[in-house]
Formats: sequence, structure tokens, C-alpha cells
Amino acid sequence: MRYVWILAATLAGLAGCGKKEPDSQPMAANSGIVVYGRENNSGTYMYFKEHVLNEADFAASVQTLPGTAAVINAVSKDKRSIGYGGIGYLKGVRALKVKKDAASPAVEPTLEKVVDGSYPISRYLFMYTIGEPDGTTKHFIDWVRGSEGQKVCADVGYYPLPEDKRGKAAGAAPAGKATITVKGSDTMVILGQRWAEHYMRLHPETVVQITGGGSGTGIAALVNGGTTICQSSRPIKPKEKEQVKAKHGKDVVEFSVAMDGLAVFVHDSNPIQEIDLVQLKLIYTGKAKTWDALGGK
Repeated sequence: MRYVWILAATLAGLAGCGKKEPDSQPMAANSGIVVYGRENNSGTYMYFKEHVLNEADFAASVQTLPGTAAVINAVSKDKRSIGYGGIGYLKGVRALKVKKDAASPAVEPTLEKVVDGSYPISRYLFMYTIGEPDGTTKHFIDWVRGSEGQKVCADVGYYPLPEDKRGKAAGAAPAGKATITVKGSDTMVILGQRWAEHYMRLHPETVVQITGGGSGTGIAALVNGGTTICQSSRPIKPKEKEQVKAKHGKDVVEFSVAMDGLAVFVHDSNPIQEIDLVQLKLIYTGKAKTWDALGGK
């Protein structure tokens, strides 16, 4: 039996996620907000910019980090801080309830609320191939989207697809040795690792290699023919589809493989329980620099 994992630097901060400084003093309302975010090749960065900032630019003061694990590690050590990232990494910090606007209800990023769309920043996670996959690649994607793969998804802490969005049963695997390369989203790298681990236990003649680096990196690898499958936490853009078509003569094929509530993280000692998208935009564009600038208690 053979296991191959090629993990990105995303996981570097994970080991320290549960460590926090002592809370000897309560956080002052006029404390400066320390803002953490993702690097610009991240699909999570692009999603946040589109759906929260409405394409406005991030403030220069936002500290960008390579992966959600690193963002959580930083937030867990600073009571003044805020960050965002995939729900599957939620350890050592607290996720805020999120409101669409000041008049809307505050919603937790739970499975039920993400799947029914009431959580304001819910999204699908994707796999992409060049043309319709076949052979072992098709079997692997079918397995991921089927009941076994979606159970792994839930066990890891991500949100499985609704029943009506899942694929057909994978059926029998093709005979013979095969290697599948999967590259892209740092948000999905742990999930991809677990899928690969379980799949290779069932099919030891297949090697599934998982590499992070960001959705943009994975999409670039797909365009260049450098990966079998791209994992992405954002939809591929029309221009990127055109690049694949021009180079390979085939269309990009999209597969939704999981759901994610884009969580907003704060330190456990922060008294704030909820936030709306308008307030988030003020923070990440640099217009709200202290917690009391958001109004309320």
C-alpha cells in the first residue's frame, strides 16, 4: 500500500493553532484591529474580495498569510485580531455569526445554514479537469462526489454536498496502476489529503498526489497541463476557460465536490458575537481601524 502526500506550506501554522496568550486584561473597545487575510493567488481571497468587498481593494494594512491554518494561528495569538477562511480549519478561535446587513438576522456557519444558503458567505468547492475525465481520474472524482467521499468530507470537518448535488456511484475501479495529480486550493489541501488517503487504501495500485499553493496556482497548472485535476475554492473564470480551450482544444469541466462556509474568526476573548458584511468591508478596506468604530458595544 502506498501513500503519497505533497503538502503545501499552508499547514505550517496548523501546529500552533490551539495556543493563545493569557487573557489577563479585557480588550478595550478602542483597540486597533489587527487584520489578517489570504494571499492574492488564493481562491478564498478572490471570493472574499468579490462577495464581501464588492471588488474594492484590500487595505495595505491587511497582513496576508499563506493559508487558512496560518490565519487561524495568528488570530489565536492576538485578542485584537480578525481573519477569515474555510470552516474546516476552525480550531483555537471563534467564528462570528454573520449578517448580510444591519437589518438581517445573524447566522452561524453551520452545515444546515450553509447548505440552505442562509449563511451569507456560503460557497461550493470545486475540482476541474481538461475535458471529460476518464479511467481512474473519472473513478476518483466519482468516488469523491459519492457517499464514501462525502462521508470523508464530513468527518474532516468540511460540509458535504446536498444529496441532489452528488454524483452517481463510482462503480468498479479500472484495473492497473495509475497516478493522479491534484493541485490547487490551500483551503482544500487537508480535505484532498484525506480523500487521497482513503481512496488509496481502497485502490492501492493508484497514487493520488495532493499539492496546495492556492487556487490560482492550481488553475495555472491546469492551463499549462501540469496537473490532472485542479482543486479550487472559487469558480474558474471565463478567461481561464478560454486559455485551456486554446491550449488543449478541450473545454474545462467543473465538478462541485464540497461546500464551505467562509468563516470570520476572532480571538476567544473578543466580546463581539456577530458582524455584518458592511462592517467587514469597512475593516478590510481600512475604513474601520478600531473595534468601537463598528458601533454598538
